[in-house]
Amino acid sequence: MQENKKHFGINKIVGCVYAAFVLIVSVVSLINSDAFSRSYLPEMTDYNSEWLDEYGNVYEIDDLNVKDFENSIILTKKLPYYIFDGDCICFESRNVNIKVSVGKRRVYDFNSVENITGKGYGVAFHAVGLSREDAGKTITMQIERLVDRDISGQIYRAYLGKPADYIRRFIYDRASLVVTSTLIIFFGLLLVVLWMGIPDKSRSPYNVLALGAAAFVVGIWCLINSNIVQLLSGHYYFWRIVGTLSIPMLGYPFVVFVNSLTKLNRSRYNVVSGFISILSLIAMVVLRYVADLDMMRSDGWFAAGGVVLDVSILAILLIENNIYCKKLEIPSGLQTFKVATCILLVMMIFDVIMWRYNTEMQDSYGAFMRVGIVIFIVIMILQFVKWWTNDQVAINRDRFINRSLQFAANSRNPIESIKLLLEYLGKELQAKRTYIFEMNENGGMSQTYEWFKDGLTPMEKEIETLPTDKEMEQLHQKIMSAAGNCFVINNADEVKELSPFLYDMMQKGNLSNAVFSPIKSGDTSIGFVGISDIPKDAISSVYEVMRILPYFMAQFINQRKEQDRIIYFSYHDSLSGAKNRIALKEFTEEKLDMAQTFGYVLCEIENLKEINTKMGHDIGDEMVRNTAQSLIEAFGDENVYRLSGETFVAFGFESDETYFDNDVQRAKRLLGEKECQATVAAVFCSNGATDIQVVIKYTFELLENEKTELDKGV
Repeated sequence: MQENKKHFGINKIVGCVYAAFVLIVSVVSLINSDAFSRSYLPEMTDYNSEWLDEYGNVYEIDDLNVKDFENSIILTKKLPYYIFDGDCICFESRNVNIKVSVGKRRVYDFNSVENITGKGYGVAFHAVGLSREDAGKTITMQIERLVDRDISGQIYRAYLGKPADYIRRFIYDRASLVVTSTLIIFFGLLLVVLWMGIPDKSRSPYNVLALGAAAFVVGIWCLINSNIVQLLSGHYYFWRIVGTLSIPMLGYPFVVFVNSLTKLNRSRYNVVSGFISILSLIAMVVLRYVADLDMMRSDGWFAAGGVVLDVSILAILLIENNIYCKKLEIPSGLQTFKVATCILLVMMIFDVIMWRYNTEMQDSYGAFMRVGIVIFIVIMILQFVKWWTNDQVAINRDRFINRSLQFAANSRNPIESIKLLLEYLGKELQAKRTYIFEMNENGGMSQTYEWFKDGLTPMEKEIETLPTDKEMEQLHQKIMSAAGNCFVINNADEVKELSPFLYDMMQKGNLSNAVFSPIKSGDTSIGFVGISDIPKDAISSVYEVMRILPYFMAQFINQRKEQDRIIYFSYHDSLSGAKNRIALKEFTEEKLDMAQTFGYVLCEIENLKEINTKMGHDIGDEMVRNTAQSLIEAFGDENVYRLSGETFVAFGFESDETYFDNDVQRAKRLLGEKECQATVAAVFCSNGATDIQVVIKYTFELLENEKTELDKGV
């Protein structure tokens, strides 16, 4: 065991060193790669500056908003002389139609169409293809705003180069937004999968599906707002519709999730929040088609209104739950949620600060909020995993108990049931030994059953000295007084003084621990069950198992005792205590080895009927008992049978005829000492026999001859 612990310690150290090495290599590789450095990005020409309008005014295209130019503007710029085939002018647009010409040739048109959300499309990406022949020519860009009033129409992030390089640069700039948004979606889907794997969903620590749905919807919304899906898929309207219509749907699953955390878990809050989400979505669509209110103007108001209403619902919900818990003096159970919420709020404040004071981070707005959402979800997942682990331990414990009882119940024989239960217990708990000590008739304790792992030997062969009755009594008292119905020994030194036998057993058996639990029949202890060398991580589950299994072991032991009593009277003569004719028949037909040396003895009580008649049945019964006891003392209680009222049979299994004759003479002497009037005849089969009936017939002839000789002597 010490060697195993040493190997385990070495393996643990090597594993930690390996993990640290991998982590260091990974960090160094990332730092010295193109993961965080802009110097590795492909070269592209910034094409945002020196654009001219029709009046000769110079503009930075990023700074233009078409709504400031009566909803349209025409810009021109001279192309450089180093254009290569495959080069494009790549840029983003927001809610504008675009026409691009090179010289007098129209090379690109983008005309938006109305969709469910309105006339706008949000963000689109464009790549205007050029060739070497276009070098030095003038490019003209005609821009028209789609939506009037205060909705912006813009073109920005214009570059000259390859589209693939533009995509790579965009992903680099929005990497933090993309990664965190993807993580939120992933955790949302993970929660949904976990929810599907919960057998009894009512026992979950919270509504896992609601949190998963909330995380998934928020993650999709965050990913759409990073614009990466529009760039990679080229579907502008679809993502615009999904992003806009998901706004009123964000609050409901979150309210359901928070409500499921509370002790009250009032369904009315879910209903109210659900109606708000549904009515908000319906109102947005109705206003879009009935009042011609573009969703680009209405979604902000609906989002703000939804936030206010949902926050109000949550505030009322949490206040009511807090009052309820204080009234009953029970914990609210919201500590983990509060910690996660505080972290999320702090991250959102960071985002506001960065938006207000750091204009250089315009491509990373919302990054802290997304990180906060990821941390929030991870904390709640950890809470779920903790519950899941504890719940699985309880389920596995109950399943273990049920299966062990089913396993034991497969046998109708209680002895076999006990052995099967010990075997199942040992194998499932990965123990080396399981055993039962029972209280015997003398008040001491003795081992009655044992299961041991393959490769081991029985305990009695490994331990030279057996425990004294006093030692077993001390151990038994210690087990009876142990907390939790379990007496746990974590190493042999703990019991060196209490039980030298147990100390010797653990030392020689190389056992790291042992667990004992009393076996009771009612309030009376009838023994204890022990399990040796259990893995440390399984000891905690043993406590619960040992609360139940010893009860069933006691039932099996009581059944065995009752069965033993029935069997005893089925095979024993009630008067003499010797075995009866049924036992003799079974022995001679099934168990007697006719090939081995054995002796056959017949003993007949003389004039038993006359004794009963003249002296009384009490005297006759006493003679029967004394005769049986004399034969049992000479040949053993397993080898003496009462064949009829006055006739007994005994077997002797001495290897030498002299020893057998000594047993016969001893039986005669004992009969004489107890004043038993009986005739004895015996036959010794030194080479066994081919037919027991021949032996019986011959012995009866000897008995008759012996009786005749005695009569002559009289």
